[in-house]
Formats: sequence, C-alpha cells, structure tokens
Amino acid sequence: MQVCCNKRVFQATRRWLFGALLVLTAGLATVPVAQAHPHARFSYQLDPVLRDGAVVGLTVRWMLDPLTSLLALRGIDANRNGIADPEELAAFARLNDQLVSTQGYFLSLGAGTDTRPGFRVSRGLSAEQSAQRIQLSFEVTLEQPHRGPLTVRLFDASWYVALSADDPPLPAGHACQGSAALETLETQGWGAQPVPVVRLTCPGT
Repeated sequence: MQVCCNKRVFQATRRWLFGALLVLTAGLATVPVAQAHPHARFSYQLDPVLRDGAVVGLTVRWMLDPLTSLLALRGIDANRNGIADPEELAAFARLNDQLVSTQGYFLSLGAGTDTRPGFRVSRGLSAEQSAQRIQLSFEVTLEQPHRGPLTVRLFDASWYVALSADDPPLPAGHACQGSAALETLETQGWGAQPVPVVRLTCPGT
C-alpha cells in the first residue's frame, strides 16, 4: 500500500513523531519546495527468519536519523526527566504503528518478474533507544515459505520519509546474504527518486 497525499494523511503523518517534525519542517520553511522532501531519513536492516532452508519471515529494523531521533526524543519525554522511558517508547511505537500499518509498513516483496510473495505483520512496531538514536522494528511472516532469491523494497511513495538500506543490509554473521541496488521509483508529486532494493539469497534456497 502507498501513502496518499491528501490533507488528512499528511496531517496525520506530521503527528507521527509527536509533533517533533513540525519543528523540523518549520526550519525548512525557507527552503524551496522541491528540496523540502524528505523530512526524515531512516536506515533499515533486515533479519530473515529461516526454517528448513526457506525464508518464512523477516524482522525489519528502522533507525531514525540523528536529527529526527533528537526531535522525537524531546517530543516523547512526557515526564521531562531527560530520558526516553520504556512506557514512553512503547507509546511512541503504538502511535507510529497505527499510522504506518495503514501504509503496509512501506514494505513490498518480490521474487522474479511476476511473483510477489504475500505476508502478514506478525508483530507491530516496537521502539528502543540506542545511544541518541531511536530504533523501530516490526516482524512479518510470509504466507508461504519462500525458496530462491527474494527482493525487499521499503518505499514511502509520498516521499515524506526516505528509507535507505544499511551497508550491509543484514546483521553481521547472518546465514543469508543481502545486496542493495538502486531502483528508480515514481513518488507522489516529487518525481522519480532512486530507492534501494535489497536482494536476499539464503543457503539452500
């Protein structure tokens, strides 16, 4: 599913980071409109789940960029103790989950020209703090175990959030291998943009 650019969704997306991005976008008010997007940049890492040599699921981790993390941490500190407490991070994750779940978590899978493996979200967003960064993660389960190369695309068509694959896109030491290549995709109102697509290959698949 893709983000719709109507006013209601845009306002909801602005509330996504507890108003933190309102500060950021206000700071961008003097920037030409063509340069005003994306407002946030997330890097992501994939952790394929294997069973009997087949991919049966994925854990996806998003790391918010330093500025967005800083603004969000200020926004979620409800008790003003200078710390992102577990309950504050949990509330932050729940709000984000309500919004990105309607967008399919920006996730699509591919396997070959015409094959698009189905999946369901088995665990919604959770949040944790790592140093001064916020990490969000969720888990998906494939409808059928998948053997063979699998392509993973994370793309916000509204171009409000730019998602880029980590280098490497999989955790160190994982049995699977992943490589990212740029693919040009059309955004909603912001032209064609290069988007990383990760190709996964796993032993025995």
